[in-house]
Amino acid sequence: MRPTPAIRRTIVLVLDGLRPDAIDAFELPHLQRLRRRSASTMSATTVAPSVTWPAMTSLLTGVSPQTHGIICDHPHLPRPRAPLTPLPRLLSDAGLPTSAFMAEVPLIYRGLATRIARRLGFAEARFAGKSAPEILFTARQTLERQRRGFILLHWPDADRAGHEYGWMSAEYGIAARRMDAAAGLLASLTDAVNDPETLLIMCADHGGGGVVHNNHDSAHPLDRTIPVMLLGGRVSSTELEDSVGLLDIPATVLWALGVAVPSSFTGRPLDAAFEVREPAGAVA
Repeated sequence: MRPTPAIRRTIVLVLDGLRPDAIDAFELPHLQRLRRRSASTMSATTVAPSVTWPAMTSLLTGVSPQTHGIICDHPHLPRPRAPLTPLPRLLSDAGLPTSAFMAEVPLIYRGLATRIARRLGFAEARFAGKSAPEILFTARQTLERQRRGFILLHWPDADRAGHEYGWMSAEYGIAARRMDAAAGLLASLTDAVNDPETLLIMCADHGGGGVVHNNHDSAHPLDRTIPVMLLGGRVSSTELEDSVGLLDIPATVLWALGVAVPSSFTGRPLDAAFEVREPAGAVA
């Protein structure tokens, strides 16, 4: 494995339900531009089942749904088949701040959502806003002041439109463009493309419309295939290999921040994305 890059802050943005082909089909200018500046793949694979709660739990624990125990799409505490070492908890134990910003949840689930966030190890977790711009606004102060550690953002716009109107519908396109505009603003606020100490990872948790036009829980490639983009001052503009999966993202976050990746994690760091500078005086 290559030497760890000198990353101080990692931001993970989950574009819920954004199919890779939507970026060009709806001509999303900010994501098209960021894709050209990133280490990316439009053919990464999410977990099975390809639904939000299992995928998000995998993103934050580094293991498959079959291991962490969340296999349906509603919030509940897991019954894991093996001990879990959540990503935020590992970072907190290493002295790094951790924050999460997600859409508001129904009143009946708010207490549970807060308990889950605390159990995962988030020092700050806010569930506010209904759309990408609103959630980004909620996170703005943290994005400006938290220069170390881990920040998670989850935007639900495309997924909600897909369920109501169908994936790749006109309404889905409107939601995708709204997320695109917010992604452009996030990149601008963080200067992620140029900042050598920041790593911005953009991905989806699943696709949609593979078997049923307004759903995504199947083995169809349109449901399981997701975009993954890594941006930062130390990231190369390159095409990532086809075998990239959602479970590689938590391993990459830990590795980039200099925290050991537990042996329980299924994925591996995407170290080929980085331009690692040799120390001064190093012999080639």
